[in-house]
Amino acid sequence: MIDGLRTLGKTVFLTTHYMDEAEQLADRIAVIAAGRIVATGTPATLGGRNRMAATIRFTLPDLSHPGDLPPELRTLAVSEDGQRLALATETPLVHVRALAEWALARGLDLPDLDVRRPTLEDVYLELTDNAKEG
Repeated sequence: MIDGLRTLGKTVFLTTHYMDEAEQLADRIAVIAAGRIVATGTPATLGGRNRMAATIRFTLPDLSHPGDLPPELRTLAVSEDGQRLALATETPLVHVRALAEWALARGLDLPDLDVRRPTLEDVYLELTDNAKEG
């Protein structure tokens, strides 16, 4: 039996390739790649997901460029398509605050601001790719 899959005297195994389904239905997940279990955990912690960097994405307002950002954001900024930037961060709240303060001080809006941690699908793909390589 896989660690932690027994609850209230019953064990239910679900096999799926749909990570959104697994995330909604499973208390614990085991990822199998190349015939062996490569990771187990809850949907939130599988493969270290809870410790992975978040990505903050936004489009720079007109007449702004990455060099206008505060120094702590400038060093993290990667251009995705010129005006669209991505910041990978282990402390997203700190960096969202710095970004919001920067924008508000200039009277700017960031209507497409988006903050995300890796999805379960992202983690699954990384785990199975690593299993293929190793």
